[in-house]
Parts: sequence; structure tokens; C-alpha cells
Amino acid sequence: MAARHPVFNQQVVIDTTPLPDNIPKVREIGASSAPLLSASYFIGARCKAYNDDYMLCKTQAHGKGELECMKEGRKVTRCAASV
Repeated sequence: MAARHPVFNQQVVIDTTPLPDNIPKVREIGASSAPLLSASYFIGARCKAYNDDYMLCKTQAHGKGELECMKEGRKVTRCAASV
């Protein structure tokens, strides 16, 4: 066996820059994939309009809509949290 110790050069980067005021504030849902998957049918039915707006924004941004579509994404999260 080699006496070499593993070296990891990955770091957690946390961006503390506040979001612009025109992006609505929303709490994260904080659920794992299991409850979200079981509720996905109901979330999809209730939040279809918000999800369609978000997907349209992402399609029109051609993969570069992280900040441009943040407002629509927050609306989807807020709707999913209300289910």
C-alpha cells in the first residue's frame, strides 16, 4: 500500500451577494426528493401555469436564463410550497 494521503481541493462556495429587489423573496421548500415525488402530481396540477411560464423563459433564454428566469422560478417554488 502506498503511504499517500488523499488530497481534496474542492471547496464549498457560498455566494452572499443579495439578490436584486425585483426578484421576489421565497423560502426554500426543504423537502427531500421522496415527498416531492409523491406530491408531484398535485404540485404539477396546481402550479402548471407558473411552471409553463418558467419553462418558456428558460427556452427563450437559450440556456442562459439563470438570473433572467429567477423571478419565474421563485413563483414556481412559492406555488409548490403552498401545496
